[in-house]
Amino acid sequence: MEIFVSAGEASSDIHCALLIRELRKLGGDFTTFGLGGDKLKAEGTKLLMHNHEFSAGGGPLEVVALLPRRHRLERMLEERLFNGKPVYGAILCDNGEINLRLASLLHFFNVPIVYFIPPKVWVWRHSRIEAIEQHVDLVLSILPFEEPIYRHWEIPFKYVGNPLIDEVDTSMTEQQAKQRLGIAVDKNVLTVFAGSRYNEVKYHAALFGAGIRKFVEALPAGESKPLILLPAAPAIDAEMLKAVFAAELSSVGCEVQVVKEKSHECLRAARAALVKSGTSTLEAALLGTPMILAYHSSKSSEWLYRHVVRYRGFVGLVNLFLADSPEAALGWEPGSNLKPVVPELILEKCTPSNIATELTSIYFDTPARQAMLRQLARTRSLLLPKGAISPLLAAAQATHELFARSPDV
Repeated sequence: MEIFVSAGEASSDIHCALLIRELRKLGGDFTTFGLGGDKLKAEGTKLLMHNHEFSAGGGPLEVVALLPRRHRLERMLEERLFNGKPVYGAILCDNGEINLRLASLLHFFNVPIVYFIPPKVWVWRHSRIEAIEQHVDLVLSILPFEEPIYRHWEIPFKYVGNPLIDEVDTSMTEQQAKQRLGIAVDKNVLTVFAGSRYNEVKYHAALFGAGIRKFVEALPAGESKPLILLPAAPAIDAEMLKAVFAAELSSVGCEVQVVKEKSHECLRAARAALVKSGTSTLEAALLGTPMILAYHSSKSSEWLYRHVVRYRGFVGLVNLFLADSPEAALGWEPGSNLKPVVPELILEKCTPSNIATELTSIYFDTPARQAMLRQLARTRSLLLPKGAISPLLAAAQATHELFARSPDV
């Protein structure tokens, strides 16, 4: 029995690999193939394409450049299906640009489809949820505020909790994290996530470096300079990343270290973090690390965001989770004065001066830092439904039940 999987992002690769591991525990003799990364490959998945090939981000031109690779993946899957090789189920993870087209193809061949971590339909509205309604058999969500949206469209839906609950060791102390990283326990650390894809790093690295330089330049006399930790995703060239930050920070004498495979340790060791918008904001929240959320991109992307997408809610998942009013956080209540827990420096607000100012407000023992710490402490209870089992186990059970109901299994 073969199951198709598609995980085009580094975080999706982790989530999907752990889901496959839980699914194997439930029994059934199956193999997996599709799009993924090193984690899925380690779980035995035969990769049609490695997700490094889809490491884009930024503006529309970058996305357009990936179209030939996306078409190649679609043709490889189509050829397999047309040749009569049975696929008994499909697990799609995030990345709507790739997966919604794959869903259409798989649906044509009557393959039952689970969408684990669906695309953000509350940003894209009808254009994506209509495709999900037409082609997907079950949506497994990690965001509780998505439920009323899918219920309205009568799409089979289950909120399983957030898999970060299973993946992040929240018992790890700051001292333990520093020991694992080989850092002196009395050394102050500032952790910076510039992105997991090449074009994200291209737009953020120098900008973030300049912001940190301004922050360090303004440190009070006698204040020690922090060690700058740069967790790097598998697709990122560590030497390139270090070189960009080192060039920006050489004038202030900050030490820069790039770290692979230990992103959670980097966050837990940090006094504060500067994080590109994404899953890492929730990881930082679970680990209790005060942070600034930032995102910058191309002029074309900014134009699309302002004039086509026109989303007006919070960008950071951490702010959406911690908001007292999900509707206001999503921008559905015009005139709302709801403030984000974590400052969001998005597009034109993402400047070196703003980064330095916001970092100063949370790096030292200020009321803003203490207020943020109190809010971040709520994260774990919000990521897991009351009385729920492991999110990954819940997702595996729902997937197993759907595939077992398929007449072809």
